[in-house]
Amino acid sequence: MTTGARAPGQQERTGGGAMRVLAWPARANAARNPFQSLLYGALEGQGGAEVAEFSMRGLLARPAPEIWHLHWPDVFLAAGKGWRFWPRLLALRGAMALARVRGIKVVWTAHNLRRAEQQNGARLERWFWPWFLGRIDGVIFMTEASAAQARAEAPALARKLAAVIPHGSYAPVIGALSPAPVEPGSAPQAILFGSISRYKNVWKLLAAFLEIPAGRARLRISGKMSLTIPDERLLDLLAKVPQARAGEVVFEDRFIPDAELLEAIRAADLVVLPYADVLNSGVAIYALSAGRPILASDAALFRELQGQVGGDWVRLIAGELDGAQLEAALSAARALRLRAAVPDMSAFDWTRIAQSTAAFYRAVLAGDGAR
Repeated sequence: MTTGARAPGQQERTGGGAMRVLAWPARANAARNPFQSLLYGALEGQGGAEVAEFSMRGLLARPAPEIWHLHWPDVFLAAGKGWRFWPRLLALRGAMALARVRGIKVVWTAHNLRRAEQQNGARLERWFWPWFLGRIDGVIFMTEASAAQARAEAPALARKLAAVIPHGSYAPVIGALSPAPVEPGSAPQAILFGSISRYKNVWKLLAAFLEIPAGRARLRISGKMSLTIPDERLLDLLAKVPQARAGEVVFEDRFIPDAELLEAIRAADLVVLPYADVLNSGVAIYALSAGRPILASDAALFRELQGQVGGDWVRLIAGELDGAQLEAALSAARALRLRAAVPDMSAFDWTRIAQSTAAFYRAVLAGDGAR
């Protein structure tokens, strides 16, 4: 890492006091995703930062923020339908230009990169990603696997100061885990939760489930179907579920509130994630935080997660998911539940994550963005 001259308007840190951080979002999305709230609460709790919710007024504050930490700028742009995309892009470009003039360093957490089937995807590819990746000062990846994949897809990231800092556990919002009773003689249940998009291959889960003989398993799919590009294969399979199996399959096409979702996960034995393409998975961390093992696609991300929490808690799909694999995973998951076992989530402790994030902020400030 090298040190260069400070950008115009950037004030030298004196070593005392907390870093001033502007986060987008900080806590505004806590009801739907507590990740940022947990992260910035831990950062402030460690005494390393003062975190404010992003606003243009915040960019103009005196003294200037030192770090502007972004999470999903592409989602902000994708939400602009038709001509509304362009004012949003101009606003973002203007905000980043202002940050540069004021010497505010821009850090991005790479939750996703070029999301499958994202609205305005072609516009983002041409007008956003090349420009944005060239102007950030640092990037945080959540796994080594996502860092390697992102750098392969976007070589510009190889020239950026970077850190690998894991996604934290959801234990602080879930609370202490208590044994989830098993009804005697009940069949084990698999669950898939979260938004339903084509790349998640939910139809493959349903197809594999229907290969299991009747009465030996149950399946719950809880999540809102994509309105722009629905998963027609899943909808077609749901319409063809045999009447004799209808009581074993539950599909809830809606956003599930946190308390209800946690209850549904704890009532299940296994969380299944047969994703075709994934950079990170908060769903996997949430499932493990709730004390439930996962069966996931054999992707680099999930192989890395398996190494962190063990093969009992992260099973990988071999080839195509079928009924035999699903039933074996359900049986193993039921055994864990009967033992009231819980995974070791120490690698995802928020204190450690806050310390690593604060250290990366300091590196970006000291290194002036050079790798």
